[in-house]
Amino acid sequence: MSRRKVKRALFIHADGAIRDDPPATGVGVVIRDREGQVLDWISEANAGRLTCNEAEYAALIRALEAAQAYRPCTVHCYLDSQIVVNQMRGRFGVRSPPLQRLHARAHQLARQFQQVTYTHVRRKRNRLADALANEAVDGRRET
Repeated sequence: MSRRKVKRALFIHADGAIRDDPPATGVGVVIRDREGQVLDWISEANAGRLTCNEAEYAALIRALEAAQAYRPCTVHCYLDSQIVVNQMRGRFGVRSPPLQRLHARAHQLARQFQQVTYTHVRRKRNRLADALANEAVDGRRET
């Protein structure tokens, strides 16, 4: 395992993608430093059938897992899912049992950092993460 330079703050864009036929899910994550330099990107296919919201949580969880390697104090998460952003902020309740489990896991990971923010962005401001998620779900990248 390589040692990565400690970053005080990370800026992460994350997105999930699903397909129905055949069932497939992918996540895309882009990690940048304060200067906007891309430190890492992730394009991974996930096994199993997930809903759209579950895929968005899967992307956030993968992003928070990857952020741990940089040992940041602050993590700024940008997602194009208003539901996930508002659930993570505590503004919306989480009723679905599968989402409750994913929500709890995301909070567990977030507690490892001093501060985590969640910001909703329009899809066009999340293009790279969206492209990576779709690349993974379409099987164009080996995982």
